[in-house]
Amino acid sequence: MQRINWIDWAKFLAVVLVIPIHIPQKLGAQPITYFEVFILATLMFNSGYLKKTHRGWKENLKKYWKSLIIPYLIYNIIYIPYWIVKFKCEYGYLPSLIDISHPLMGIFTLQATSSFSCGLNLVTWFIASLLIMHLILDFCMQYKYGHLLMGIVCLLGIALYTLSKYNNFTTALVAVGTFKAIPFYYMGYLCRQYKVFEKCNLKKDASWFIITFVLSIITFYYHANESNFIWHMISYWPAVLFGVLAFTYFCKLLNSVYSQVVINYSNGTMAFIGLHWMIVGTIRYGILKPVFHVPADYVYSPAEAYLLALVVTLVLYPIILFFLKKAPWMLGKRTNPATGA
Repeated sequence: MQRINWIDWAKFLAVVLVIPIHIPQKLGAQPITYFEVFILATLMFNSGYLKKTHRGWKENLKKYWKSLIIPYLIYNIIYIPYWIVKFKCEYGYLPSLIDISHPLMGIFTLQATSSFSCGLNLVTWFIASLLIMHLILDFCMQYKYGHLLMGIVCLLGIALYTLSKYNNFTTALVAVGTFKAIPFYYMGYLCRQYKVFEKCNLKKDASWFIITFVLSIITFYYHANESNFIWHMISYWPAVLFGVLAFTYFCKLLNSVYSQVVINYSNGTMAFIGLHWMIVGTIRYGILKPVFHVPADYVYSPAEAYLLALVVTLVLYPIILFFLKKAPWMLGKRTNPATGA
């Protein structure tokens, strides 16, 4: 597949902005909360945009095994030593075999919390959710009325996410994430199929960016300050939609700016997802707490969160380069994406 430069920018910037969102923030802190509304939907939109049409179950499942399932398993397994150290720091003793069995079961129950399992590397819910959405789309697209079926699935996702927010019938990250993200994943797929964002035009893209950005701000603040649950949820979807569109048009404005660093980061998206939480925790508990005496429950300001995210991003770069050259399977790649070897 020919590289799309603005998509590289979109993948890079979106996954970087996920990091400060996962750092403890004061409730309602801006602009963190603004990005939190739509940035994960943007990642799913990008994935849908890059989704190829159904090529047969055997070929697709083989691809998903290499690109999603193997990274999901690897990034959870390498998280276990970190989990053990964190457990020891929190409780003062090493976990028993029964204690360790719970996060191990969490891997295979997709990070679900139950009497026999608990989440391990929770941010890998994204990988599991993306796999589910790929499978749903593949299933629907094999039928004549596949787009109608996908439309129904998206409406069902909207309804289930709204219901979950209302009575908290599920807190499973994979389920909730899939409910709220599948409309935007499918939107990305449709945009690629109908070549909506295929051409870049600086003036038009700038105009659409301004329009969608203003609309995203308006709908976001209405959504954030609306106390009536029905209108709060109704306003959520246009807030996400305009946020995704504004972010996309902004990245299209960068289409003429080529950078191998951005391409490398884009190729390393899976490393961001699988490693950033562990690196953030290592910096917070292994450096900031013992060296600078920052309390473990410290709530960061947005500026501090972005600074910490920048440090994590820089730390990840040599790791990504190593994976690109020596261990492409860590990034869900079959070959070296930098050379095609």
